[in-house]
Amino acid sequence: TGLHEIGNIASACSKLEYLTLTGNPVTKRQHYRLFTIHKIPTLKVLDFIKVKQSEREKAKRLAMSAAGAALESDVQIEARDAQTKSSNNKSKTFTPGEGTSAKEAFVANFTPDQKAAIKEMIANASTPAEIERIEDCVKRGIFPGGEGD
Repeated sequence: TGLHEIGNIASACSKLEYLTLTGNPVTKRQHYRLFTIHKIPTLKVLDFIKVKQSEREKAKRLAMSAAGAALESDVQIEARDAQTKSSNNKSKTFTPGEGTSAKEAFVANFTPDQKAAIKEMIANASTPAEIERIEDCVKRGIFPGGEGD
């Protein structure tokens, strides 16, 4: 994750008091602690260390400085790049009843008796179109020959 996610956390968790980023790659970024304290002003403890008033003041000074402006600019670029990357990737959201293949849906959606009946339907199909219809039903998680077929 990147520092841009800190802003997302701040807006989603407006009363967040305890946050642990230990082990997160973001901790390797210069000024990550001050940036996080500034973005999430409700924090009392960050990475198991109490946030002190002096750190809050440093975080505020950093945010108002040229270095803070450069960091904020980097974070915005990082957020834009992450958004572009995620919109270019195919979504991997799971939708119940929708397998990525007939085989996957067949394994996940049907009882052993239904599986046996589907195998028999395919074995007795007289045309390729009939097999495709059965396969399409299976992909959608619908038992072939039932309602919704």
